[in-house]
Amino acid sequence: MRRIRIFHIGELSSGLTVMLDPFASHHLLQVLRKKAGERFIMFNGNGGEFDAVLISANKKTACVEIGEWHERKTEPELSIHLGQAMSRGERMDYAIQKSVELGVSAITPLFTEFCQVQLSENRIDKRVAHWQAIAVSAAEQSGRCAVPVVHSPISFEEWIQQDHPIKMICCPRQNKSMSMEVVANKDIAITIGAEGGFSDKEINAAFQANFAPLSLGPRILRTETATVVALALLQMRYGDIK
Repeated sequence: MRRIRIFHIGELSSGLTVMLDPFASHHLLQVLRKKAGERFIMFNGNGGEFDAVLISANKKTACVEIGEWHERKTEPELSIHLGQAMSRGERMDYAIQKSVELGVSAITPLFTEFCQVQLSENRIDKRVAHWQAIAVSAAEQSGRCAVPVVHSPISFEEWIQQDHPIKMICCPRQNKSMSMEVVANKDIAITIGAEGGFSDKEINAAFQANFAPLSLGPRILRTETATVVALALLQMRYGDIK
């Protein structure tokens, strides 16, 4: 039986009555068709989850009573910050959804040389809100008790200057395995290119910024496939997929 889980931005504690935000209310009432008296699960990213019951609702707002708290250990030991070159339409949506399911801690969309997505300042805000909603839904579905933040897009040059103990870039032309140093340090930045990967200039700049190359095998993968494969490999080798 499917466990209905709803993310709430704000305080949750046993015995508290809360009004859900419009997005969560719409999902609970219009999509899931929940009625007063029905039970589900709520979480707010602060660890664990709560039993909850819908006590009243109108067409736009759900009022919920919070019940017992339960510890739930679904957050990974690895802290993975994904730098994802932006791709068009559903490919980017898919990459964000699956990266959340696979345990990333944060996502930063990237403008790269081969990135074909151009966004005005107004459209950037709308796309980030859209991607954040996808991250929320993926966390709800996958049983996570935290929702990764989707940051505003930045340039590839800005991304490679960020400070992480372990930094990797997926390079189809490289044939090197992941460093065993990751075992001793759980903070990783992983960088995935757009369709066409990265330019030689970008790869050389990443190497100069102490990024290690990561090969995903001899075949060329689509950008959204590369995201899933890279994260699964990291979690299998150093994380909680055994």
